[in-house]
Amino acid sequence: MGKHKGTEAELSAEYSSPLYLPNQAVAFFDGDHRLIGCDDDFQKLLGLGQSHVENDTPLNDILLNCINNDVRVAAKECGAQILDEWLYFMGIGQPVVFQKPNLELIQIRMARLNNGSLSVVVTDASSSLMGDVIAIAGQLKTVVENITQGISLFDRNCNLVLCNQRFLELMDFPEELGKPGTSMAELFRFNAERGEYGPGDVDHQVHERMALAFKFEPHQFERTRTDGTVVEVCGNPLQDGFVTTYSDITVQKRFAEALEESNQSLERRVKQRTAELQEELQTRIKTEEQLRSAVSKEQLASRSKNEFLANMSHELRTPLNCIIGFSELLKNESFGPLGQDRYKDYCQDINNAGVHLLEVLNDILDVSKLESGDVDLLETEVDLSVVIESSVAMLSNKAASYNISIKTEVPDDLPYLFADARRVKQMLINLLSNAVKFSGKAGDVIVSASGNKNDGICLSIADKGIGISKENLAKVMDPFQQVSEALTRDHEGTGLGLHIVKSLIELHGGYVTIDSELGVGTNVCVYFPQERSIDRAFIKNNKSKKSAAISHDNRSLH
Repeated sequence: MGKHKGTEAELSAEYSSPLYLPNQAVAFFDGDHRLIGCDDDFQKLLGLGQSHVENDTPLNDILLNCINNDVRVAAKECGAQILDEWLYFMGIGQPVVFQKPNLELIQIRMARLNNGSLSVVVTDASSSLMGDVIAIAGQLKTVVENITQGISLFDRNCNLVLCNQRFLELMDFPEELGKPGTSMAELFRFNAERGEYGPGDVDHQVHERMALAFKFEPHQFERTRTDGTVVEVCGNPLQDGFVTTYSDITVQKRFAEALEESNQSLERRVKQRTAELQEELQTRIKTEEQLRSAVSKEQLASRSKNEFLANMSHELRTPLNCIIGFSELLKNESFGPLGQDRYKDYCQDINNAGVHLLEVLNDILDVSKLESGDVDLLETEVDLSVVIESSVAMLSNKAASYNISIKTEVPDDLPYLFADARRVKQMLINLLSNAVKFSGKAGDVIVSASGNKNDGICLSIADKGIGISKENLAKVMDPFQQVSEALTRDHEGTGLGLHIVKSLIELHGGYVTIDSELGVGTNVCVYFPQERSIDRAFIKNNKSKKSAAISHDNRSLH
């Protein structure tokens, strides 16, 4: 190492490995970055004066001398800034390169040793770097010209080093502005003069942008050009300059704007629909309040109606009973002859009218009770054969007066029915009355019953009378409805009979059906559900047991 290499005691064996490689020199620095010793070629390769290779020379002084001798650095006042960059890159293991006045390229690499000292290796890299640079430059040119982004590279003096054709196309620059050495200020001025930066003083706009450029700070922004093209600009500083990429994001921007507009439109529709739903909700709430008010009024009216019917029933039934009773006495001449036969006929008419009016009152009162739910069923085991026989007996005289025969078809093993016997009889009488009324003069009315404990029980009343048309079948069970055929209008009635039957059978959990054909006849079937069927043998056995128990306990007290 000569006089600058130090003694063997000062240098460890690890210092000696790179000392004698061709075109390479090494120097060692202590923990304070001051020179300990160096190879003779270290001074020659770096072009240092004798004062720069004395012991204790700071590494920074040596590096600043190299920077000041770098022909690529035009502004020597930037030496301190370049020094900081060199120290940063060397500190992370990256080499730095400078070009001597004789155009030699010198590479400097620094390594930190185990004891805290530094080794600095200097290499003449002119031949290898120039070859690599030429090859890399060719490859780089191919890559740069074939990427879809525009790209520009400026040196630390903000002069253009290279750019690709895509950069000129995106920014709409003429070819002469894409030549190396073009100042960034020229590009800014070209843009300012054609209005890219909006209205304002051109010199001020150029100065303002150049001040930002010389800060060498990373940046990213979008620029909308005068032709509507949106360009995304991304800049990043390098060791000796600045690289910037330019991307055409017009399509993405328009898509994003369309998406934003779509979202805003959707939000507007959602708000509008929300307002509509709120309005509908308020309308519904108002309607429900009106309905509750109407229901309350209807309930009040229904109570008033029921009270009125109950009072009127009592007020009307009392005089009607007198009319019916006294007309019956007069008709039968219970206290002696009336004297004139026409009086007897008048009494008969009065009696018939009173009975009819009483029946009408009873039907109206029954309908009122059924609609208000005031009817309670007194359910027990009912022998339908007995109920049918009793009902037929009540209507037999009326049927005979029309020359009509009422026939019954009831099987011996018909199950008992668990129901309200009085209401069942009421249904039968209403149906039989209708059958007799609409059978005309002469004919048969057939009352039948069928069923078992598994299928339920059906009561059927069939006649061969005038019948009902199909269009009128749907309304015959509605209250106060009478079909409009001329024949039916000849008969008295309120039109409540079938409605009462329908309401009573539904109270028992059953239903009613009507099959009819105009001019042929009508068949009305009343169905009781299966759970109301009771095996006849079971009822008879229970009755036998109860009778035996009563006979056994019937003992004399004396």
